[in-house]
Amino acid sequence: MTEVITFIFLILPLPFTWRRGMLNFLSKSPLMAKLHYVMKIVFIFVFILFIDSLNRVIKVEEVRSDNDHHHHHSHNETTVKRFYAQRNMYLTGFTVFLSLILNRTFFMILDLVKSEEKMEVVKKQAAQQSKEYARVLESEKNLKMELKDLQEIAASHESTRQDLENLKKQASQQQKEYLRMADENTAMEKKLKGGKSESKKNI
Repeated sequence: MTEVITFIFLILPLPFTWRRGMLNFLSKSPLMAKLHYVMKIVFIFVFILFIDSLNRVIKVEEVRSDNDHHHHHSHNETTVKRFYAQRNMYLTGFTVFLSLILNRTFFMILDLVKSEEKMEVVKKQAAQQSKEYARVLESEKNLKMELKDLQEIAASHESTRQDLENLKKQASQQQKEYLRMADENTAMEKKLKGGKSESKKNI
């Protein structure tokens, strides 16, 4: 009955935090470790009792078959012995069977809880990575916008530089034209002065 109650308690649909706390306590508590060791010893004794009760059932059945053939013992006494032997066999057999099921169920639920804990950690990591990925995408978008702005500024600076180069060329051409015209003006003045001096000499 204790095994049945424990098994029902294990399979109850408890909240995950309660189940995790209970199983962590049962798996890590030193008191529960000692109790688990004692339960192993009790399981061995119950298994020995099961083997003994099985042998008794076989013997009682042999005696009953002999009584049916030879009628040496009373039928009622054999029936009572058979009943007790079978009762003990069923009780010890079910106890051993439930012990195995209880042990396996406990470790299966413990593995399930650990897997759910790992899944929660993975979910948190995935959420953090998705947030980090979104932040990286936002940063990349901002960097692209900044790069576009810088390219526009560089393009405006390039056009300004081109305009400046054009102005320099125009100023250089105007300076050359001015120097050429000044040279021509000087030459013409010299010619005019030369013509005036010759006319004076002729007079």
